[in-house]
Amino acid sequence: MRTMSRFIVLFSCLLIGAAIYALQLRLDTDTLARTKPAAANEPEPMHPALAYWERQLADAAARSEWRQAADLASRKAAYLRSVGEQDSASAADELGRQYAARDSSGEAPAVFEPAGVELQAVAMEPYISVPAGESRPLAKFEPLSGVYLGMLGADKRVGFNMNNIEQVYGRRHAIYLSYVGWRKVQSDPVSYFPLKTAETVKALGGALQIGWEPRYGLDDVQDDEYVRTFAREAKASGIPVFLRYASEMNGGWVPWHGDPGKYIEKFRLIHNIMKEEAPNVAMVWSPNFMPMDNIDEYYPGDEYVDWIGYSLYATGGPGEKADDKSGFLQSFQPLSGKFPGKPIMISEGGVSHYNLATNQSYERWAEGQLGDLYGYLTRMYPRVKAVTYFNFGKERALRNKMEAVYDLGENPFADLLYKRSIQHDLYLSRVEPGARTGENIAYILWSQAARTDGKRKLFTRISFPQSKQPFAVGYYQAGKLLGMAYELPWEIELDFAKLDPNRPLTIAAFGRSMEKLAETSVPLPK
Repeated sequence: MRTMSRFIVLFSCLLIGAAIYALQLRLDTDTLARTKPAAANEPEPMHPALAYWERQLADAAARSEWRQAADLASRKAAYLRSVGEQDSASAADELGRQYAARDSSGEAPAVFEPAGVELQAVAMEPYISVPAGESRPLAKFEPLSGVYLGMLGADKRVGFNMNNIEQVYGRRHAIYLSYVGWRKVQSDPVSYFPLKTAETVKALGGALQIGWEPRYGLDDVQDDEYVRTFAREAKASGIPVFLRYASEMNGGWVPWHGDPGKYIEKFRLIHNIMKEEAPNVAMVWSPNFMPMDNIDEYYPGDEYVDWIGYSLYATGGPGEKADDKSGFLQSFQPLSGKFPGKPIMISEGGVSHYNLATNQSYERWAEGQLGDLYGYLTRMYPRVKAVTYFNFGKERALRNKMEAVYDLGENPFADLLYKRSIQHDLYLSRVEPGARTGENIAYILWSQAARTDGKRKLFTRISFPQSKQPFAVGYYQAGKLLGMAYELPWEIELDFAKLDPNRPLTIAAFGRSMEKLAETSVPLPK
């Protein structure tokens, strides 16, 4: 009897697997048939978003990541609905349900879309591209356009081995973050500056961001052999160095907090020594994003600062209020206009998807926050020229008695969004003179744009509560669809020469069932 039961279970599993395989095969065949024009009998180019989802769907299924596979099948179904392929969409939906049935994680359903009263709290804000350019001289290592990619690789997959970052995340990063304790002696080779780390970064063609922390307090910061040797070794490294000296000084958790006058004196001292000894060092003055009321007190002055850096985090999950919009964008907005003559880097940035103290998971909220950072913030604020993600794993968080987990790899939804977002031309993989994006553009508010007759990029910031996002955003004029975007930041290219300057542009956000979630109309720039 026991043998017969095992046989029945095994036979049932084989049947389920065969059914899923047949459904996936049917779906792929339907999709391929849909893309073949009758005349040429050649496949049309697949939409980039759909092509990416299909690759990731196959990978997720192969790794038995059933929740992610179910989500990707749902996205595929929604896309097929948007182009009128209802039969193929139904097949994709069924595949998604079968994947979801195989998930045993006990986590919440994958779809995280606005509904009910959340739809009443939406804001839709379009932006348009303009040629990039600065009205001021560029700072040391500042790109003309674009945003340097940076990372602290303290996650489970990278494991502090910077060589793993490109393999894991699909793109080389420009800046690698490392921390150096005050008066700590490095080994192999013996030095004060982290020469071994610098060699790895140099081989990767990157730059090094150093969090240099005067752990014994400001009185121990002197013009002495330690600081001078550190500076000379920094120069000898032969790579660009972003020196984030004594960061988060506005927070009471660091021993260099509490005396703004002395802090300014010591920051200027370090600046002057680096200017004399290490011309490849850019000084980064980097407060924490909170508290905000004392940040200005610690500013050393424009003459002593190359870059403004901010530690910027989103933690705690969605707020209790139905209209809550807290997170990266809300936190950064009051900081964005400070110290206007300097470029800005998010020198440390992370979004928590799990709280170790409360055992709460909010991975889809974290995915939305990551979209706010890499999809919106870096485009809305053109002074932001670098973002370094604080990729800190769960096990290390436990050892360091931290509550928040920032590891992208432990949140499949945020991980996929990060990998996809950083492929955009906006992000730069190398710190070098004259660095710029291929398109060499920046973005301004639609309402601030002058009339144009050429082609321009357009994106729309869609702001729902709880960091929820739509599935797609469509752009229309006089009822005619001009373009549909299926990924953050909902970007398309418009040819203004083909538009009626007297008719408004209508922007509509849709859910996965292609129901309209929100809509707005804006006049064309005059």
